[in-house]
Formats: sequence, C-alpha cells, structure tokens
Amino acid sequence: MRTEVLTYLQNNADEKYRQFSLKLLPKDTKLLGVRIPLLRQYAKTLLKEGRAQLYLNIPLKNLKYQEEFMLHALILANAKMLSQDKIALIKKFIPHINTWAVCDIFCADLKEVKQNRDLFYETFKPLLTSHQEYQIRFFYVLALSYFITPEYLAKIFQHIKTQTYTGYYDKMAVAWLISIAYIKFLKETEAFLLNTPLDEFIFRKSISKICDSFRIKKETKVRLKTLASVRKTNKA
Repeated sequence: MRTEVLTYLQNNADEKYRQFSLKLLPKDTKLLGVRIPLLRQYAKTLLKEGRAQLYLNIPLKNLKYQEEFMLHALILANAKMLSQDKIALIKKFIPHINTWAVCDIFCADLKEVKQNRDLFYETFKPLLTSHQEYQIRFFYVLALSYFITPEYLAKIFQHIKTQTYTGYYDKMAVAWLISIAYIKFLKETEAFLLNTPLDEFIFRKSISKICDSFRIKKETKVRLKTLASVRKTNKA
C-alpha cells in the first residue's frame, strides 16, 4: 500500500511548491511538494473506496515524507469510527507529528470534537505536561478550533498561565489561540492579556495576530498597541 501511495505522491509533486513550502517549515522537513487539495482528494478517494484502513495500518515509523503523515492525518480525522477507537489511533499518531502543518490540518479536520468536547478535552489535556512542542501545540490548536467557548475559556486561560513551553511552535499556537479568543470574547481575553504575566514572546505575538485581524476595529488595535508599548516601558 505504501508503495502505491508513494508513487501517487511522487507523480503529483510540484518542485516549485516544494521549494516555497520548505521556507515555511522546519529545515529538516522531508517534503515532496504535493499540494494540500490533492492530498485531500486522495484521502477522500481512499475513504470512499474502503481502502483507508490499509493506509492507516502502515506502521508510522515507516512513513518518511510530510505528505505521508498529512495523508494519515486527513484519513484518520475523516474516517468514520467509534470515538474511542479514533482516540486510540490519535494517541499513536501524535508522537509522530513533527511539523506545524501536519498538526494544524489534523486538528482542523477533527470536527467530531464538537460533538464530544468533554471526552477529547479530558483525553488530550495531559499533553500539556509534554516536553515535545508539537504535542503541546496539538492541544492548543485543538483548543482554538473547538474549546474557545464559555464553558472552556477560563480553563484554557489557566492552562496558558501555568504552561511550561518548550519551543517556538507551541508558543505560536498559544498566541494564535489568544487572537481567536480575543475576537470571540474581547473583554475576557483583554483582561487576561493585561493581568497575566505571559511569556513576552507570546504576549507580543498575540497582540500582533489580533491587530492583523480584519474583524478587530481600528481603535481597538491602537489601544492594544499602546498597551504593548506601556508593558515594554514598564519592563525597561
């Protein structure tokens, strides 16, 4: 099965796209250069033909290219199975996630989380104590996709407040989450930004991402930039 899939991927590789994508990914990423819409279509084809499980059965240690991991993520996220069975497979897959792209597309497609938030939250909350940045990122990207709700917002903020970060990509995920939370819950998120001793990088990236949003009013962006400037002055 892997030989068949690898042949498809190699035949659909785009060198210009590969070179462009490599600039956005960790420098050790093994990439063929297959565009995501093609990967999505191929995943749908395997699911429709009833051959998706054959691909999921390939040992993860045998996969090499980002596209192979992304295909695994797309198939697993969209496969119809019992939640507990899917969660078991997700747990096996998470340690093999080694780029933000695979992490983010996987989380975005795990739409069934909406129907069973408590189960997924409690199952993957322990990832916050991981020493692997992509495992921490997985939780926060899952959170920004499905847990920015009145029921979970305070819990998520508490996790951020006490989180031990291990790298660039987990911090970026948290900044992204805060920007999404600000759009949905402006007062609560602004209070969190002002009253929490956040990591400096996360604070500034959060402000930057909020100000990049077209959904935030100009005067609000000006106020946030002023707050960031005051924080900088106070620290100096």
